[in-house]
Amino acid sequence: MSEVVKFYPQNAADSPDNVLEQAIGVYDQVLILGWDKDGNFDGRASPALKDRSDVLWLVEVFKTKLMNGDFCSDED
Repeated sequence: MSEVVKFYPQNAADSPDNVLEQAIGVYDQVLILGWDKDGNFDGRASPALKDRSDVLWLVEVFKTKLMNGDFCSDED
């Protein structure tokens, strides 16, 4: 049986739900940071990131890649 592919519109990343849906099945460990619907900062992590140092390391690696422009889109 063929795999069903879902197509997203160009602005799909405007919806956090679409971003999370596209990440399903892609990662072994995740850290999610964001603002909840009440405007509060919230973070969640998979159980494999149980040590605070692992979470901090992941944040620092992301920060370095972000500052290096590794996550820039064509619109930036």
